[in-house]
Amino acid sequence: MKLQPLVDLLLNNNKIYEYISLNLTSRDPFSNPKIENYKYSQLNKLDYNKSLNNIYECDLEVKDNFINNYLLNKKIVEIDKKLLSWNFKGPDSALRLAALIKNPKLNIYDLDNFKENVCIIDISKYEDLNIEFNYSKKAKLSILLIDSDKNKNSNPRYISFNLSKDSEIEILSINLNKSISLLFYEFNLSDFSKVNVTTIQANNLHLRNEFYFNLQSNCSAKISGANFCNSGVNDNYSFMQHSNPNSSSREVFKSIVDKGAITNFQGKIYVDSIAQKTDGYQMSKSLLLDDISRCNNKPELEIYADDVKCSHGSTVSKIDNDLLYYFNSRGINSELAINILKKAFIKEILDSIETLPLRSVSDRIVSNFLS
Repeated sequence: MKLQPLVDLLLNNNKIYEYISLNLTSRDPFSNPKIENYKYSQLNKLDYNKSLNNIYECDLEVKDNFINNYLLNKKIVEIDKKLLSWNFKGPDSALRLAALIKNPKLNIYDLDNFKENVCIIDISKYEDLNIEFNYSKKAKLSILLIDSDKNKNSNPRYISFNLSKDSEIEILSINLNKSISLLFYEFNLSDFSKVNVTTIQANNLHLRNEFYFNLQSNCSAKISGANFCNSGVNDNYSFMQHSNPNSSSREVFKSIVDKGAITNFQGKIYVDSIAQKTDGYQMSKSLLLDDISRCNNKPELEIYADDVKCSHGSTVSKIDNDLLYYFNSRGINSELAINILKKAFIKEILDSIETLPLRSVSDRIVSNFLS
């Protein structure tokens, strides 16, 4: 992806050009593989012409029920310096900025307008690259967010959720059957709001997901991730920012890696100096099934308050041969035994899904790939 020509198109808007030039072109991971937050992601090696022969279709048997309401009620605004504002204590996201310069418009939608119990969005079918969702109801809204069409929309995308006081959403994000998927998610949580995000990633070639959370007082953020049966680079980055007191966060990512694939998880818990009574937890675990695959886990803590409870950890393991022997001794062959152990490994992630319709979709994916 050549970013400089896109930046040059913004010369007629000096404020936007100046911001993006300072924050992106000097640290462009699409050409420079040494930038800290992207050094494992290999964005400089993206091949938009790569063969998709090793990706087959997996039909989730769900239909988008959102696009008509979205097109009818969305508001479109031009990107200006205010909309470019960055709410996090770290470098701006290259994916976010790349999406904004590719299409300098923001599409704003009020989720309060959506009346069904589960909102199903197949984002690969939407032309808009930058979408902001706002939600203010106290009733929990469940969202199935799918990126699953291998031949559509390989551009970076910027998707943000703003939660008002006391509101709650649950999201199941699915990356499936993609040659390239580059998604930036931003969650801004007001006081006493809650978000529960589960991400499942399977059957992809090159994927980069970024999850940024900004937590105010007395709110809760959870994110759980599972990736398996991927062929190339599967890359997840999280930034959990506790900006005010009494908030809690929980992050658990699990990867099953084989057939020469690469999986990365890099996550930071940031605690502001005024964010006392923060409770933050982060864990990443990888199951490595052969000697030609790689996993990179990099957990981070940056804490400026003194009355907090924060922890992080990371493990890399292989299938226990004693467990395989146990299964074999009871008439269960090794292939079936390994699939059973794979399912057991990611069960914690699937159990984080609270809404039954979302859970049924995740079960369908697991049954398709791990049976």
